[in-house]
Amino acid sequence: MPIRGKVYQQITDDVLARITGVETTEAFRYEGGKAAYWLVNTPVTRIIKVYGQAGGKETEFRIDKDYRLSGNTLQWIPGGARPDEGTKFRVQYRYTRPGGLTDTSTGSVLRTLVEGISREIEFLYEQLLAAHKAGFLDTATGDALDMTVAILGMSRKPARPSSGKITFGRGSEPEKIEVSGEVHLYDGSNEYMLKNELVKNISKVEGLSGGQPVTFGPADYTLSGRNIVWRPEGRKPDSRSVFKVDYVAYQKVKIPKGTKVSTYSASPEETRIFVTQEDGVLIPTEGGRWECDVPVVCTVPGKKGNVPAGAVTIMPQPVIGVEYVINKGDMGNGSEAESDDELRERARHALEFAAKATMPSLESALKTVEGVNSVLIDEMPEGVPGIVRVIVDGGEENEIRRVIDETRAAGIRVEFHRPKLVHVDVSLTVVVDFSADRAKISKEVESAVRSYISGLKISEDVLYSRVISCCIGVDGVWDVRGLKLSASRSEGDHVTTTSQNIEIKVDERAVPRNISVTFGVRERYE
Repeated sequence: MPIRGKVYQQITDDVLARITGVETTEAFRYEGGKAAYWLVNTPVTRIIKVYGQAGGKETEFRIDKDYRLSGNTLQWIPGGARPDEGTKFRVQYRYTRPGGLTDTSTGSVLRTLVEGISREIEFLYEQLLAAHKAGFLDTATGDALDMTVAILGMSRKPARPSSGKITFGRGSEPEKIEVSGEVHLYDGSNEYMLKNELVKNISKVEGLSGGQPVTFGPADYTLSGRNIVWRPEGRKPDSRSVFKVDYVAYQKVKIPKGTKVSTYSASPEETRIFVTQEDGVLIPTEGGRWECDVPVVCTVPGKKGNVPAGAVTIMPQPVIGVEYVINKGDMGNGSEAESDDELRERARHALEFAAKATMPSLESALKTVEGVNSVLIDEMPEGVPGIVRVIVDGGEENEIRRVIDETRAAGIRVEFHRPKLVHVDVSLTVVVDFSADRAKISKEVESAVRSYISGLKISEDVLYSRVISCCIGVDGVWDVRGLKLSASRSEGDHVTTTSQNIEIKVDERAVPRNISVTFGVRERYE
């Protein structure tokens, strides 16, 4: 039976009524010619209930329809229901006790005491209601919901920090080291690995050939990466003899696991710190630069760690030999902890998942994979029966394939695909007051637009009006003008609009790329 709580005013009125008055019940025998019945205890303040036999059945009569209180008398209303002739009916009513506590005016001692008690009773009702709601999936919230879904073996998905790759680099060659007389035993193999990884060139190779000391030349060997490769047509050292190699190598510039990099902000609380997850070593790239890409994870979980390309440029503790650091791509995959509504929805599908072999169960199973942001299932793509196409955004590929194999129905082939990325560029002009902090507004507008587009799921269109709404929601923005949306696809398709939505296909997902914000000054009319 559901718990029904009482509010403060109702509690106060009821307690005051009980203190200042008394409830009693009187029985009367109904006589058809008698329309009024005098109540003994006076003065009567309220009739609570009148009940008796009507039409051969036990009936509760209705106030102001079957009867009314007139002074200290119960009067039957013509046309209303009445007790059967000669049967007893009972009147439960409340009356004021003479000589008792009667002053219930605001500020009186009696009311002040009762109001304090009533407030505590109301709080008790609230606690009882909260405890009652905590036991049901549809009404439980927070920790209570976590305990409720634990019965199904489920737990809330925690907030996920943003992650990506950071490029460490330098524009010039690292320091060089010279290695003399590195010894190798010739055993007939064609290749021999030098001890240093980053070899620039070989200065000299000496050894025995035909029993005589010789200096081998480029016609005898070549350098491949860090390996000496003996040419088939060239001279070679005698079997089981040693040869010595002099060469020049680059000093290894190593980025240790745990290195911290961050964004720049004048406010320390707005700085986002990322930590490298593995070691890295700079290697030569095109253009004469030395770089390496290292995976990083933000130290702050949730969407707070999502940053656009080019935002991470600071090394709080510089690494020797590294001249710059930058993120070449957006890192926008951070997500908040699963909300109560999302957890409830997943719990509702728990039985479907247990049943397996259905499209909802497959979708529910895939959503449980760590890191999965959205799932779209296309049954019978192109009208071919027995085939199901699943498009999954996020999550580890091997884990997704495992879940598909465990959940799919026998005889059904499930094709796993990643969504095609549609890169969305946004340019707009925001109208602000002349004195507005443009740097702050520009940053917040860009963040709002990126957050909206990054949060879109597979096949969800980029809505023109929503982009405007994101900008208008930034404090200090008075109007938005000249909004232009551009979408670029991998196959070269390019769409630009100044008034329409960007349509996203069933196998695509929108991702933000370039956000350009310019300013206009609000004109004031006196």
